[in-house]
Amino acid sequence: MASWYRRTSTVSVADTKGTQMVNASRWGSLRRLLVAAGALTAVALSTAPSNAAQRAIQSAPADCPKGYFCGYKQNNFQQLGFRYKDCYKQEIPNGMGSGGSWYNNQTSGTYTGFYGKNGEYLSDSGPAPSSDPYGHWGPVWSVWNWC
Repeated sequence: MASWYRRTSTVSVADTKGTQMVNASRWGSLRRLLVAAGALTAVALSTAPSNAAQRAIQSAPADCPKGYFCGYKQNNFQQLGFRYKDCYKQEIPNGMGSGGSWYNNQTSGTYTGFYGKNGEYLSDSGPAPSSDPYGHWGPVWSVWNWC
């Protein structure tokens, strides 16, 4: 347990054995540095893209034509599992596994929602065009194109 000592205008911190001492002026500088680093980290995290829906950074896969939401069994848009165009909730096919990927190539600005086993909303694709080369189909039982 640390002991706190007050000396005129400085504060020193010593551990219970008295082996570590920190001068208050150094502690204040360190504290200001840590606060600034924390603020920068918070800003960086708040502006970083999420792991889920991201704006498409590549052109649509050849097997996902304009106007469709496409689900793939493998990462990086490999092995097409389904492609939906209709604007209602549809179950995804069996065998999608727990990995996979998806590409939202619908009309610009259209979202697709992801739903669980009991119909509960899980997440969405973000506005088209958007994609996730490392999706996770495990908890998803259905998708709904919100067009």
